[in-house]
Amino acid sequence: MTTMITRTHAELLITVKAIRYAGGTTSQMLATIARMLTNPATPEQYEDNLHTVTATAAHHFAYEKDTGPTSYPEDATYDDLTPEGQMVVIRHVIFDLGERDQPAETAVTTAQTTTPTTRYLAIAIDESDTFALGLDGAPLPAHHLVAIAEAEEDTEDGETTLFPLPKIVAILDSGVPLDNDAPELDGLLDRHGWKLIGESDGYPDNDEHEVTPTNPTTTPPAIEYHDGRPMPYYVAGRKKLDERGSLVDALLVTTFTAAQATDPGKWGLDHTGVELLLTGAVRAAVDDRLDFEQVVRGNAGHDCKRRLLMAACAAIDTALEVIGERATCRTCDGPAVSRTTDGKPVCANTGH
Repeated sequence: MTTMITRTHAELLITVKAIRYAGGTTSQMLATIARMLTNPATPEQYEDNLHTVTATAAHHFAYEKDTGPTSYPEDATYDDLTPEGQMVVIRHVIFDLGERDQPAETAVTTAQTTTPTTRYLAIAIDESDTFALGLDGAPLPAHHLVAIAEAEEDTEDGETTLFPLPKIVAILDSGVPLDNDAPELDGLLDRHGWKLIGESDGYPDNDEHEVTPTNPTTTPPAIEYHDGRPMPYYVAGRKKLDERGSLVDALLVTTFTAAQATDPGKWGLDHTGVELLLTGAVRAAVDDRLDFEQVVRGNAGHDCKRRLLMAACAAIDTALEVIGERATCRTCDGPAVSRTTDGKPVCANTGH
């Protein structure tokens, strides 16, 4: 029977980060977690809780020493951890011993869950530098490739055309070198769980076809691609997932990387504030995806975990857009400090 009281992930994370920013050690952060999990009415249980907290940290610290980006000596202690390694271990402890936050009604929990109504284009790639990296972050071979992208309609002069978005669901490798003729598209799509449902009328070169997944349930949300590469936070999370097989590890790294890559000052936030907002969005997206696939979290296989990670990254993309929209002046793109009566963000300069 546990002696710990309930604390949310957000409560624990905010407190330990305050200790970190004040120059506190990893040991002090762990002791604070134990103190927060101890009922003030039974202070004698603190030592037992501290033992549980440090034992949990030891388990994850061992993994960090073996597979983390930094090599530590055998006699390394918690306080020898680099800032990145420290937060990996601390987050593990918090997520293992804390309780899931219940997002407020106003929290950013927008998730982009793939539904059968999402439209896709299969795009033939016959130039080796169009896509530099695959969805796993690895370089792509000089083969005929087919990218599956989400698409949106655009109507002009009464004519509706499908246009691809920079949101990539899959990159199919035909295995055929670029020097050879391109293979038949039907067979390649079929092997990877896609099928043709028509052609995009706006492309007479016939390089793009509208497709649909054979099984929408196992189709992941798309992830943002820029300059032929997936967003860095997805690559970091995917690498961690493939190394350890732990979705929790991957989501922690993904969220941390995305938050650290932002400039929160322009939104009137700090990195901790951004990370907490992204964490809420990620949890909601993962839970929605699990419900959509009707999978119990503990039963998720590796392919399912990859789809969950992509769902999390789609939610991060959306959350960052929403945060920026809510916190940026519509007139001059400066930080918003107030809102008009219709809710649009504006800055302090009332002269425009």
